[in-house]
Amino acid sequence: MRYIFSIFFVLYATSTNAQNLGIELFGGVVNYQGDLRQEVYTFQGVRSGAGAGVSYALTDHFSVRAMIMSGTISADDKNNKDQRIVIRNLNFRTRISETGLQLTWHVFNRSTARINPYFMGGVSLFRFNPYTYDLAGTRHFLQPLGTEGQGLADYPDQKPYHLNQMSIPFGGGLSVRVNRSLILSWEIGIRKTFTDYIDDVSRNYADYDALLAGRGPVAVELAYRGAELPGGDPYPPGGSKRGNPNAMDLYYFSGIRATILLHAEKGAQPAGKSGRNNTACPKW
Repeated sequence: MRYIFSIFFVLYATSTNAQNLGIELFGGVVNYQGDLRQEVYTFQGVRSGAGAGVSYALTDHFSVRAMIMSGTISADDKNNKDQRIVIRNLNFRTRISETGLQLTWHVFNRSTARINPYFMGGVSLFRFNPYTYDLAGTRHFLQPLGTEGQGLADYPDQKPYHLNQMSIPFGGGLSVRVNRSLILSWEIGIRKTFTDYIDDVSRNYADYDALLAGRGPVAVELAYRGAELPGGDPYPPGGSKRGNPNAMDLYYFSGIRATILLHAEKGAQPAGKSGRNNTACPKW
């Protein structure tokens, strides 16, 4: 992540005498889609997310920004509509910490448009570390437990998953020019990841005895929690389906982004100054 951090300083060093450097602030919510939540985009179970960074206008239609984003995601099988998932009774939480670089295309001239839709894409590095609580209220981080047999000799193709991963952010929003120095935007940014373990669920159940011998009783207890439910089934046979390895997890931030221009653009018009209901505003 230190390489992306350096972008902040490069942008600042090359832009101190220009009129295209901005401070970016984000506040909103973060959520995810994966084996414990199938909806691609939903406000069920959302938690707060925030971010900050810098942006640099390359042209009237393109800008680049470097951002640090953070938020907590969680999900619980009990909230699923599919009863086959509900009886699995798994849940998790994790903090998502992301550092990324994004290129934004503004549909209209960003210096003169009062209302401006935009689209963005880029690359990010993020860290996650899923955990859950047992019935006694003790927190357990799940990756070291190898709940699907990761790292056991019985499963040589199952390697422990990495907690630092890359994602591809993409999305868009609608910005409103408030005045020469402030732009407010509503934005949705989805992150395509290359891991199926943000929620610690991906493939099949490990064999009960192998998991117990290799990782201990806590791993077995948290790999399948159906027995905690009234009338719940015992631990499933080894090799039976636990998740869907063919669909990688994704997470997303949505909310309000404020762009504070450090050098107000001379051509920019505050919202409402023109007295007309169009997107392009006259120059000052």
